[in-house]
Amino acid sequence: MDFISLQSRVAWGYVGNAVAIPTLQKLGINAWPVDTVLYPHHPGHGPTFRRATTAADIGALLEAAMDCINGPFSLLSGYLADTRQGLAAVSVLEKARAGGRTIPFYLDPVFGDDPEGIYVDPSLVTFFQSTAIPVANLVMPNRFELSTLTGMTVDTPPEAVKAARRLIGQGPELVLVSSVPAAELIANILVSADAAWICRVEKRPLLAKGTGDMFSAAFSGLLSSGLTPPAALAKATAIVQFAVDDCSKSDARELNLPYILNHNLVHITAVPIDTLEI
Repeated sequence: MDFISLQSRVAWGYVGNAVAIPTLQKLGINAWPVDTVLYPHHPGHGPTFRRATTAADIGALLEAAMDCINGPFSLLSGYLADTRQGLAAVSVLEKARAGGRTIPFYLDPVFGDDPEGIYVDPSLVTFFQSTAIPVANLVMPNRFELSTLTGMTVDTPPEAVKAARRLIGQGPELVLVSSVPAAELIANILVSADAAWICRVEKRPLLAKGTGDMFSAAFSGLLSSGLTPPAALAKATAIVQFAVDDCSKSDARELNLPYILNHNLVHITAVPIDTLEI
């Protein structure tokens, strides 16, 4: 199995493709990066600058990578620098699908979070709503992003399921919602048209960036490797919780990715999972 990962790149730290690619590879997947933008480090660490890849280059790089892959592959999309990049990526995806290739599209609509709010050009939110979500097989928003995309309140697991089903009505088969408040815990919730599953974990103080990108890569990779959706949810949640627990012990500013990946991710004990009857 191959993945093409369309995400950001940093010179220092583990966010975007810097964490997604090694996570996928650790799961036994050939993962190929197409970088949307280069930052010195995550903007949350202080003043920075960026160099964005042109939309034309995004399209050309995606087409070239697809041409090199003979077998099945999936497209994982994370942080985009602007709407033009997204339109180029969807155009290449639809062209390849029209040519007879079956390409699962796993979309992490990165645009905001609590408490920062929306931290990209608002036109990207419109792009996700109108163009990307209808052609995605899986959409992976956090709580804030799901609420913004649907215009619905998402403060509890039942509200997350209802909002996720609104997105499913636009085309995706699955919606994976992260960081949903669940009493004193925090939850990841996976939703299909007729079922929903929840993993609850304890909250941890966390300075490190990149756990969201690790989560979307881990879940997508596990799903593509043959795990059932609920099993992939339980395993991906456990992988990220292992990383969070490690970072919270030392107030690390970034993931200690070599240490985390030196543990066999597929052997990390899955987090308990429950079915939500909603």
